Amino acid sequence: MLLKGKFLYGENYELRKGTLVIEDGIIKGFTNEHDKDVIEFKGLIIPPLINAHTHIADNSIKDIGINKTLDELVKPPNGLKHRYLAECNDNMLVEGMKLGLEDMKEHGIKFFCDFRENGVKGINLLKTALKSYDYPKAIILGRPTKVDKKEVEEILEISDGLGLSGANEFENDELKLIFRVFKRFKEKDDKKLFAIHAAEHEGALKYSLNKYGMTEIERLTYLGVKPDFIVHGTHLTNNDLELLKENNIPVVACVRANLSFNVGMPKLNELNENLLVGIGTDNFMANSPSIFKEMDFIYKLYHIEPKDILRMATINNAKILKLENVGLIEEGFKAIFTFIKPTNAILFSKNIVASVVTRCEKGDVVDFRLI
Repeated sequence: MLLKGKFLYGENYELRKGTLVIEDGIIKGFTNEHDKDVIEFKGLIIPPLINAHTHIADNSIKDIGINKTLDELVKPPNGLKHRYLAECNDNMLVEGMKLGLEDMKEHGIKFFCDFRENGVKGINLLKTALKSYDYPKAIILGRPTKVDKKEVEEILEISDGLGLSGANEFENDELKLIFRVFKRFKEKDDKKLFAIHAAEHEGALKYSLNKYGMTEIERLTYLGVKPDFIVHGTHLTNNDLELLKENNIPVVACVRANLSFNVGMPKLNELNENLLVGIGTDNFMANSPSIFKEMDFIYKLYHIEPKDILRMATINNAKILKLENVGLIEEGFKAIFTFIKPTNAILFSKNIVASVVTRCEKGDVVDFRLI
């Protein structure tokens, strides 16, 4: 297959015009040969956008709990979110998930990582919704309804790993039990992921210090519970940052969600200098799943180099989620792309990466099919 167009090529997102050779779904490089069967796209072809943190079932309960505290809204098991979700029947939840998937598709998102609550049932509901979609593809991290070895095993059998709400929700022996079960599965499948919310708000930090004499990150390290990544990191201490760096643990930041819930802002410039940083959009009830909006928001708040922000949304997220050969347009990578129409967002751009990061929106994306 030959694909002709303008590409953001490689990790530096060099704008290259040409014809890309694709064999068996893998990028082989550019060619000067002409072929009558070449597929041409008139806009801009960028690496696939990835959303590294969502709670998609929340799409059925949009905008509940405005101006509630984060604990009032989402703290298991009796947060406002959980009470509302309990009132939704399965059909409503699946329909909400389908609409959420459609929203991500229209925003050019090709992969997303969902922290799937409600045990085995919650995972199966998302799998039902996904049957109608080739993309976006889901990395599903399940969550047990209680600390039960059998349930954790059942979740790991049918999911891509575990996505826990936070260390403060568990006693030491419970965390160690869950992680011990996870490690057994990881030995068989190294792609299994263990992720956890951490340092999301100041109250969580104070609770951990008061009860355990340690921050959440310090406690996880002390217990030998090493996540593949943490989510949020809004209130990391200097020692937390050092521990994450020493243990090579990435952070998935959700800046818009943090501000929606009024819990503060992560030190994203500092995190980006020291760790592998990805980005997500968190709860559908509070945010749209748009990674374009997330990138634009990050640029305007932090003025991080646009290329670094685009890396967070593509190759960094792919590395964090262990998506092999995904996240760049480069030889050896999979031919999975996000296609941007030749709209006002990119026409006449003098810095095409900045235009993608700060100007592109839902309407600029097209579901362009190679086959």
